[in-house]
Amino acid sequence: MNKFIIQSAFNVMKNGLKVKPGEEVVIVADDKQNEQLVDAFTTAGALLGAKTGKVIYPVVSTQNEEPMGIVAESLKSADAAVVLPVVSITHVEAIRQARKQGTRVLVCSGLDERMMTGAVNADYEKMSELTSQFVAMLESAETVRVTCPNGTDITFPIKGRSTMAVDGICEEAGQWNFAPAGTTATAPLEGATNGTMVFDGSLAPFGIVDKPVVLKVADGMITEIEGGNTAVEFEALLRSFNNPNVYNIAEIGIGTNDKAVLSGKLIEDERILGAFHVGIGKSLNIGGNVDAPFHTDGMILKPTMWIDNRLVVENGTILV
Repeated sequence: MNKFIIQSAFNVMKNGLKVKPGEEVVIVADDKQNEQLVDAFTTAGALLGAKTGKVIYPVVSTQNEEPMGIVAESLKSADAAVVLPVVSITHVEAIRQARKQGTRVLVCSGLDERMMTGAVNADYEKMSELTSQFVAMLESAETVRVTCPNGTDITFPIKGRSTMAVDGICEEAGQWNFAPAGTTATAPLEGATNGTMVFDGSLAPFGIVDKPVVLKVADGMITEIEGGNTAVEFEALLRSFNNPNVYNIAEIGIGTNDKAVLSGKLIEDERILGAFHVGIGKSLNIGGNVDAPFHTDGMILKPTMWIDNRLVVENGTILV
């Protein structure tokens, strides 16, 4: 087993999840995940003196589909958990209900060994300071506007909404966070987002887009989707749920991790310094009011971003 990967897992569990001796910790992963990566986290938990076990479940067919029942029960019974699948289950009820029971949850959906040597090992102090700056600005703001030469021009009303600092720290009962860290998460007010957004980076679950995906948004809902093969597949995927809430504009955030690179995996892409992500579908887990059977995110790589009337990002360069 790679000693560096174990050391990285140890640092994440010690400094992020705040694992303590004697705690019960569960590592949850699907059967597509690299066994050595799962074992690295299991070993790290044991080295920290925790009672650490792992649950491997059959991979879900679609991201954020509920996993088998034993996953939910294991999460609820643990003091802390690392969620480490290849196919994301970030926004499932199993995690939300476990947090209600007091489980601390560190989500690492899509994490791989390369990220353990890159985005996971960013300067957390510097990254946390920048992330906190954005959180403070967003929580006192009424609107966020994003434009881009790719055709993006969209306004998100956020007045009164809380913003999550995705800084990797998860120390309070029921708290959750992510590794790699380095972004923010705000649920825009329902029924109020209007404009056009163009995903030119990645779009889950498809990875890096073949051509920019153009989405028209009216009153908080996607009304049109255009582009290449990725756009066609995405439109078909949303239609397959036969539920209007999957078109909801659920989340926005700005990346603050200078070691994150475009990989086609949202757990890293959302963290790219100066990149902007938009979540679609379910928003219950991030302070919104919309339930949906699906949640996904897409990337705008070089945004210009205003918080109220303050220019804070220009062509992907952070100005604060």
